[in-house]
Amino acid sequence: MKKKLISMQLMRFVAVCFFTAAVYTAGAQADSLAPAKELSARNGLPNFFAKIKNNKTLRVAFLGGSITRAGNGYRDQVMTWFREQYPSAKFEEIMAAVSGTGSDFGASRVKQHVIDHKPDLVFVEFAVNDNRWRMQLVRETMEGIVRQIRKANNKTDICFIYTFANENLPQLQKGLFPASVTAMEVIADHYQIPGIHMGLAVIDEINKGKLVMMGKKEDANGVPLFSVDGVHPLPETGHRIYTQVLARNLPLLKAGSVAVTNIFPDALEANDWSKAGMARLSIKKNFKGEWNVTDSVTKGKEYYPLLPQVFSTASPDAEVTVKFKGTRFGLADIMGPSTAAIEITIDGQAPRVINRFDAFCTYYRLNYFIISGLPEGKHVATIRLAKTTLDKEAILKTRNVTIKDPHMYEGKNMYVGAILY
Repeated sequence: MKKKLISMQLMRFVAVCFFTAAVYTAGAQADSLAPAKELSARNGLPNFFAKIKNNKTLRVAFLGGSITRAGNGYRDQVMTWFREQYPSAKFEEIMAAVSGTGSDFGASRVKQHVIDHKPDLVFVEFAVNDNRWRMQLVRETMEGIVRQIRKANNKTDICFIYTFANENLPQLQKGLFPASVTAMEVIADHYQIPGIHMGLAVIDEINKGKLVMMGKKEDANGVPLFSVDGVHPLPETGHRIYTQVLARNLPLLKAGSVAVTNIFPDALEANDWSKAGMARLSIKKNFKGEWNVTDSVTKGKEYYPLLPQVFSTASPDAEVTVKFKGTRFGLADIMGPSTAAIEITIDGQAPRVINRFDAFCTYYRLNYFIISGLPEGKHVATIRLAKTTLDKEAILKTRNVTIKDPHMYEGKNMYVGAILY
């Protein structure tokens, strides 16, 4: 009976955690896949290189997921390359990468995390995290990112960069872009944004037997290993190749090194996410019951600058109520060992239970969820802790993680950072 109960809890866990993903992935392969190529230069990066030519200070933003977030990865390496290649210019980095997140969250937070810092160049990397989505959704979210950046400053240059995971290997070896990259290239072409696929050089090395895609280092028999898990490149191999690809392609995007106004055509997608955003909450206006303003789970952590203020509660009677307008609603929040399931009621309808604990919750991290497909118009959402008790031990075992300190996981908390729309 106990095994059956755990099995049922896990089934509910999977179903609830991915209820939005079901919407995202339906028909993901409906469109034909585009031929793979390393560089599509289009209009290049003229304003960025014009500033380099004039020895200006340049701000380079990196908007993406964990591959971009990685320390000593291509991001750090390419910033070093910029400084070595163009010593007369000054380069400043804008870190806007959040592990385990896609371009929907990117479109919601691009203003605060990128635009407000006045970048000269924005690298956008979501190919792996968006890959199982519907192509149309990828086009909508990526177009939302582009339109927000260009509306704020039409001289900010943008470059789409594409990474890959083991699941993409068969398509790329056939010379085809995966679904996410195919969709992103449609947006890149519409706005004449350059696109660089950093993974094709890796695949060439794999095909030649000079690189192993994934595995344990001790099992590689002397052949360099791209990645342990098939997703995240190792700094000395996969990330190094990614950097080499950027280093040989970025100089091809100078486009005369003369400042221009980037094109800003009408939106390609009727439901593009150019109006997506992230809004702060007010302890006076939105909260009821016992809440605390805290930074205890983020201060000193790598995501603290992106979400410095967090509201927390462990009270089953506490709730937060938000009035909003549109077809989407979500939260930027913190997940970790003490977090639990939450319950969201929109417009008085049946509550939706969403787990804020998953198999990666051995540490605290910035995360999010977005509920899409709501009727157009005004809405009211109320959020509280759910009565559901999660079997955290069983959830962690899906990744072969064993709880060594049960006290870490005893809490039933909710951490709310910002509203997504």
